[in-house]
Amino acid sequence: MSRKQKPFFAQTHLGPKHAAKYFWTLEEATEWLKERGGGTVKKRNAGRVQDPFVGEIRTWGVVADV
Repeated sequence: MSRKQKPFFAQTHLGPKHAAKYFWTLEEATEWLKERGGGTVKKRNAGRVQDPFVGEIRTWGVVADV
């Protein structure tokens, strides 16, 4: 993983004040969501999808609901 790629992605609940942001730590991401009314945190390469031609592909996976 590149040093420039932040591994956590926080996204507020969808609605008129929807927001999203990348973070270096899970703690930063959850704190940011708490200040904005909740949402989900996803982590780079935390999810897995099975492709019949390629095999396992790593994807963003939900690691926290706030």
